Amino acid sequence: MKETAPMQTPVSQEALVIMARYPEAGAVKTRLALDLGPQATLSLYRAFIDDLAGKFGFCHRPLVWYYLPESSPFAKLFSHRYPCRPQTGSSLQERMLRIFEELFGEGYKRVVVIGADVPHIPVVAVDEAFSLLDDADVVLRPSCDGGYHLIGLTAARDLFSGIPMSTDRVLRDTIERAKSMGLSVRCQAPSFDIDTVRDVEHLERFLATTDDPLPRTREALRKILLK
Repeated sequence: MKETAPMQTPVSQEALVIMARYPEAGAVKTRLALDLGPQATLSLYRAFIDDLAGKFGFCHRPLVWYYLPESSPFAKLFSHRYPCRPQTGSSLQERMLRIFEELFGEGYKRVVVIGADVPHIPVVAVDEAFSLLDDADVVLRPSCDGGYHLIGLTAARDLFSGIPMSTDRVLRDTIERAKSMGLSVRCQAPSFDIDTVRDVEHLERFLATTDDPLPRTREALRKILLK
């Protein structure tokens, strides 16, 4: 049975979405697991989820988790404290479009989507993304690898179909597609997401320079580095 939490008619016009996988060894961050091993990778990914919930779960706008696999008991991770919905669709492109279609269909006016592999994303960056949507149709936060790890829209528009994901052209292709549709685009300052050991090392250096608590992530990193 799918674990979902009902959504009420939105009081806020904004919704933040985090796309995540149910944390199981061997099923999350498979590229990273080749180097760290499945258990260490699982611990780190679960820490990401917990810290993101701690960071954004008590903001003034709703936080909605969209998860895979559809049949997983994802909502139990938070004792059903947050709305949790299964991702539907046969591809990442289709799943992202359906998230936007669903939430805009429920009355939201601005929706921002991030992944669970950016626990370090600042609250101010997410707030800025929503603010930029006052004057832009699309907001993107680029990743250093040529993709993006945040996308915000003011309506459900298909910026995804036919664009190969996980390439160094994802950001450029998405911007070109948006402009071809007559949409205005704003890009935030680039950052990084966590896919490889090099990204984990980057995260470690970043955390040494920030006061962002991220307690679970810091603890998971300490255990990895002690091995």
